[in-house]
Amino acid sequence: MQLICCGLRICELCSESKLKLQRQCPFCTAPGIPEVKYDRGFRRELESLSLKCPKCNDQWFGLFTDLPRHLNNHYDLECENCGEKFIFSQQVEKHLNENCKKRLVECPLVFLHCSNEVIYEQMNQHCLSDQHQNCLIQFIKTLIPQTSQKHSNLALETLLDEQYRRMLTNYIEKIDSIVQEIDPILGKCSRLSSEGQQFEAGIQEVRAQCVKFKESFDKNEKLAENINQILANMNKLLHEIKSMSMVDLKLISSDNTYKFKVNILSIIDNEQAVQSEPVHTSQSGYKLALSCSIYLDQQNHARYVSISFIILCGEFDTILSWPFVYPVTLAILDLTKAKRNIEYSIPWHSRTAPLHQPLRNQNTVIHIERFCSVDTLIKNRNSYLQDDFIFIQMHIDFMEPGANVTFDKDRPMITEDSIQRSIVTNIATK
Repeated sequence: MQLICCGLRICELCSESKLKLQRQCPFCTAPGIPEVKYDRGFRRELESLSLKCPKCNDQWFGLFTDLPRHLNNHYDLECENCGEKFIFSQQVEKHLNENCKKRLVECPLVFLHCSNEVIYEQMNQHCLSDQHQNCLIQFIKTLIPQTSQKHSNLALETLLDEQYRRMLTNYIEKIDSIVQEIDPILGKCSRLSSEGQQFEAGIQEVRAQCVKFKESFDKNEKLAENINQILANMNKLLHEIKSMSMVDLKLISSDNTYKFKVNILSIIDNEQAVQSEPVHTSQSGYKLALSCSIYLDQQNHARYVSISFIILCGEFDTILSWPFVYPVTLAILDLTKAKRNIEYSIPWHSRTAPLHQPLRNQNTVIHIERFCSVDTLIKNRNSYLQDDFIFIQMHIDFMEPGANVTFDKDRPMITEDSIQRSIVTNIATK
C-alpha cells in the first residue's frame, strides 16, 4: 500500500491495524488519519520478483505470483480448538486470539466468581445460564445498599455538585426498576427452561423416529438389492436361453403344424408302434411327440390305425403355462386335391392329467385306438398312401386356447364308436 500524503510504501496489514489509531502521518506528520491507496507499481515489481519458499528450507524457487499456489501444499499448522489449518505460526496465533470461535474467553462477571473461561461461540448461551444470571442478580443486590448509603452521605455534603446528585438519583431509580423487573424475568427464564425441556423431548422423539426410518430404509434397500439380484439372475437366464444352441431341436412349422411320415405297411407287418422324433412348439416351448401303431379288434376281426399324442418333459417346462390349453387336431392327410383329410380334434379339459406338466420323462399318452380303419387306407391308397407311407399331421391352434371352452364332464376322452362313424362318413362322401 502507498500513503497518499507522502507517497511512502507500507505493509497492507500494518495499514489496517495501526494507521487507524494515528491522528497524523507517522512519516510526514500530516494531520488527520493517514489515507492509503493500492500501489500497482509495487504490485508489478512483486509479481516479477523471484524468491524462495519460506517453508521449504530453500527447496523451492520461483516467481512471487506462483508462491500462493505453492503455499497451498503447506497447510500443516492446525488450530488446536477448531481444527482449521494455516501455513504460518503468526496466522495460527492471530486466529487463536481473534477469530477462533472455539477459543476460551473470560466471562465479564469473572470477578463475581462466574465461570473463569467460556468458549467464545457459547458466550451468548452462557450469559443466559442460571449461573451467570445469579451472579448478575447478586451484583445488583450488593450495589443497591452501597449506592443508597453513598446517596445519604452525598445528601449531607452541601458542596456536592447538584448535577451529579441528580444523575446519581436517576441511576438509583433505574436500578430500583431493574430490581423490580428481575422476578418477571426469572419467571420467564423458568418458563423458557421448561419449554426448552419440552423441545429437547421432542427432538429426542424425532431422533428415535429417524433411527426407525433409517432401519426401515436399510431393510428396503436390502430388499431392493435382493430384487435387483433376482432380476439380474433372470436376465442372465434369459440370455443363456437366447444364446443356447437350438440346432438339434425340431420345431413345428410357421403354420403351427407338424407332419409325421409313417410306413404303414411296415407297421402292419411288424405289429410295432412307431414314435416320431420330439418336436418343439418353439425354441423354448412345449416338447411333444406322436406315435402310430396298429390296433386289432378281436371281436370284429378288424384292424385300425391308432395314433397317440404325447407331451414330453422339456427343458423349459418350469416357465411355461400349464395345463396345455391349446386345441390339437390330428389328421391323416389326403394327398389328392380333394383334401378330404381324416381328422380328429382332441377335446380339452383342465382335469385331464395328460395335459398337465410332466413329472417324469413323459405324460400318459392321449391314445386314439380307432383313428381310421386299415382297410379304408388300403382301399383308398391313391388318396392316403405314397410309396406305402401315410402322412400324419398335428395342428395346434395357439389363437384359441381351450381355457374358456367347456365340455360335457360325462363325455369320454376317446369315443371309439363316434370316431369310427365320423371316419366312415368322411370316406363315404368322397
